[in-house]
Amino acid sequence: MSARVSNISSATTKDALADFFLSKGMPITSRPEHISLITTVDSDGPSRQTYTAVVSFADEPTLKKVLSLTSSERMLNNRILDFDDSFDGYTVLSEGTQVDIVALHGLNGHAFRSWEYYDSKTRERFMWLRDCLLEQILAARVITYGYNANVYLDVSMGRMRTFAETFLERLRYIRERNLARPLIIIAHSMGGLIIKQALIIAHNRADKRYDSIINSVSGIVFLGTPHQGGNGVDTARFVANFVRAFNIDVRVDLIKSLDPRSMVLFDLTDDFRQLVSSKGIEIASLFETKKTKIGIFSQVWIVEERSATLGVIRERKTAINTNHSNLCKFRNSTDSSLISTLQALKEFCKDVVPAISSRHQSTQPPPPDDLRYVSLSDPGELDSTKEYPVLILGQYTYWALSYIDNRYAMAILAYDSSGTIVGRWSKQGARYVHHIEFDEIGGNVSFVGQGNLSVIFQLSELKVTSSARFFG
Repeated sequence: MSARVSNISSATTKDALADFFLSKGMPITSRPEHISLITTVDSDGPSRQTYTAVVSFADEPTLKKVLSLTSSERMLNNRILDFDDSFDGYTVLSEGTQVDIVALHGLNGHAFRSWEYYDSKTRERFMWLRDCLLEQILAARVITYGYNANVYLDVSMGRMRTFAETFLERLRYIRERNLARPLIIIAHSMGGLIIKQALIIAHNRADKRYDSIINSVSGIVFLGTPHQGGNGVDTARFVANFVRAFNIDVRVDLIKSLDPRSMVLFDLTDDFRQLVSSKGIEIASLFETKKTKIGIFSQVWIVEERSATLGVIRERKTAINTNHSNLCKFRNSTDSSLISTLQALKEFCKDVVPAISSRHQSTQPPPPDDLRYVSLSDPGELDSTKEYPVLILGQYTYWALSYIDNRYAMAILAYDSSGTIVGRWSKQGARYVHHIEFDEIGGNVSFVGQGNLSVIFQLSELKVTSSARFFG
C-alpha cells in the first residue's frame, strides 16, 4: 500500500525519509531506487522549495497508522509532512527532462493502485510505471493523474467534458515551465475517452489556451478504450457491462431511460481520427483477449479488438492476454504484455527525442528547384563542406537547405528512409547552415548558419503531419 508524501524539506534525503518511518515502527517497502524526491516549488519561489515522494508500506494497517499520525508526529526537518493515499490530480514519479509520460486510469480507478499488480500468494506488489518504466526510459518524466469517476453517470457527455477540462487545466499548470516538452499519454479504458474529449476541446479552443498541449502530444497508448462500442451489443447493454467491469452496479433499464445523446462513448471517434491525422499523433491500441467477470457467475467481453482499435494509419495493435480491468497492470518486468507496452512507449520516445548527427550530402537526392545544399565549415567563412549537419527525429532526417537567390532564410526538409520529402518548413533570419543546436529545456531547435545567425523552431513545429509538406 502506498501514500503520497508532500511538504518534505529540501534538506531531507531518501535515507532520512526511510529512517523517519522506521523510527515510528512503520518501515517502508519501497526500494531506495524507486523513491524519487520530486521538486515542488510553491508560490513564494525557489527559496521555499520542497519535495514530494511516493512511498510504499507492507500492508493496509501500516498505511492507516501513517495516515493517522498527528501533526507533531509528522515533523521532519522542521516541516510537517503531509500524507494522502487518494493520489488525486497529478503525481510525478520521476524528473526526466526530455519527454512527459502521463498515465490516466479508468472508471472507478486509482492513480497509483490501478497500475499496480498484487500477488496475494507472495504479497508482493509491482507498480510498473514506477518499478520498471523509469528504468527503461530514463529521459521521461512519468506522471500519474487521478480523478474521481465511480458512478455510471460519469460516462455521460456532461461529466466526461468536465473531467476533460479539469485534466487540461491541471496538465497546463504542471507543464507551465516546459510547455514545448513532447507528451505521451497512456490511458486505460474510460481514461481514453477523457483523453479523446480533452484533445478535441484543446484543438477547438478559440483562444488557443491549450495549444501547447495539443501541439506537444506525439503518441497515445490506449489500453482497452471503447472507441466503437460492442460487437453486436446494443449501447445500453454495452454501457452496463462496461460499468460493471469496475464493480459499479447498474441496471440496463436505467441506462435505457437516459437520453441516448448524453452518452459519449462513441460520438467522438470520427472527430478524433481527423485530429490524430492532422496533428501526426501516433496511436498504439492494446486490447484484452479474455472475458471479464461480471457479478458472481457471468463473464462477458467488455472491449473487443474491433471496439478497442481506432482505425487510423500506422496504428499499432497488440493483443494482451488478460481481461479488461487488468489491462493496465503486469505481474513483473518480464511479463510479455508489459514488454509489448514498453515497446510502443519506447518507439514513441524515439520519435520525439532528437539526435544531431552529420551526413554526406552526396547521399541525398537533388534538392527542390528553389533550394540548394550549402554547409559551411566555419560560420565566419564562406568555405563549404560536404559533411552536412542533420537532425534525426524518429524515422525522419531533417536537412537545412538554403535558397538559390541567397536570401537570409532556410528551408528545413524532412526526408523519410527512402529519400522522399515528407515535410517542409521555412523561416527567415539565417542562411548556409553550419551546425544544429537543441535546447532540451525550451524544446527549441536552432539551425545556426553564416555569422552565427540562426533560425529557431519549436520541436513541435517540425512534426510531420498531413499538411507539413505544404509549409515554406
